[in-house]
Amino acid sequence: QVHVSVRTNTLIIGGGIIGVSIASSLADRDVMIIDSGEPRFGTSIGNAGHVVVSHAQPFAAPGMIAMGVKSLLHADGAFAFSAHLPLQATSWIASFMRNCTRRNVEKFTPGLLSLLRTSAELIHSSGVTTTSTPTWEVFTSHKAADQARVESEHFSHLGIRSLLINRSEALEQEPSLTPQVKAVVELGEDFGLDPRELWQRLRATNPDLVFHSHELAAAIAPSKGRYLVTTTSGMQITAENIVIAAGSWSGEVGALLGIKVPIIAAKGYSVSVPMPKGTNSLHPMIFADEKTATGPLGDYLRMSARFELTHPNDRSIKEKRIRQLYERAATVLNLPLIPTNLAELSPWTGLRPASADGAPYIGPVPDLPGVYLATGHGLIGTALSLGTADLISRYIRDQAVTPAELALSPRRFRH
Repeated sequence: QVHVSVRTNTLIIGGGIIGVSIASSLADRDVMIIDSGEPRFGTSIGNAGHVVVSHAQPFAAPGMIAMGVKSLLHADGAFAFSAHLPLQATSWIASFMRNCTRRNVEKFTPGLLSLLRTSAELIHSSGVTTTSTPTWEVFTSHKAADQARVESEHFSHLGIRSLLINRSEALEQEPSLTPQVKAVVELGEDFGLDPRELWQRLRATNPDLVFHSHELAAAIAPSKGRYLVTTTSGMQITAENIVIAAGSWSGEVGALLGIKVPIIAAKGYSVSVPMPKGTNSLHPMIFADEKTATGPLGDYLRMSARFELTHPNDRSIKEKRIRQLYERAATVLNLPLIPTNLAELSPWTGLRPASADGAPYIGPVPDLPGVYLATGHGLIGTALSLGTADLISRYIRDQAVTPAELALSPRRFRH
């Protein structure tokens, strides 16, 4: 085995949307990324492409336990436990349940909102193609009008632009909607994009970026004020800074440094539906009652759903889940008949890194100078990508960080 020794200022472990975003924000520095393979295991390229400023509330919030129990009882596919769930998931679940409080929401929402807005602004200025229409949150239940009103009031309380749209106006703007749609909230700061295009554009932003694919960190050790990272192929990398942005595998990487990162993999599904000309939806959409997201991608409609707690190597795709996803979306949109051969839908699955308190871990690791975490983004990794990168780059450059942003740092758990 040939051993290669290289040096870099900043080593980013993980080449998904968070890793390449951080590399793009450090384009003036010597940066290297190591990644386990093409970005196909996380959700960087296969999600619905939503940039959701509206999702400033952490995932662990009042009502989430009841919603999860309801989902499990009805087996609606929105939330589930996989048979592959690791044993250590028990402590994560207990911690998450303890964190579903109003205090948890108040602690993290200001920082999340700030980063989401920064991210949205930077994405718009990146040159990536974005939708010209804002995202719609769509309601179909018999309580739709009340749900929509409560949501709109919630966004107003946070200072997020939203607009109630009545049923007739919604159907006029979006002929693809079914009669089951009863109310819509337009999320004025949210929009959509092609996540693959964003990943590719950000990776190209730093032309000097060294990207080593199919390289896994096998050992990390302090070395003369720096860190020596040895990969499974035998490569040895000396770095002044290390950023762990490995998504659902961040816990495994952190363990090499003695860090216990409270994180679990949550599997999501997506399909890409060819839409007849003139019938594709114009707005990215969130189906509140069906727990499904859709985003227009040219002649295709990307549909994504499910939050299945599982093992970080679980890549299985179940035909039943694909059919459930399609059927739920068909409640809201007039879709073509589901094809007999489901492969025509390009079924895909990826793993979201879910933190134990529903907010990402972004910042320096206590007692390990030069080591940073950028993981735990859950459902909003694409939306938080460039905001996360901006914050990590400010930490590395020793620039100002607000108290709201500090709340997201890994100092809230100890290793």
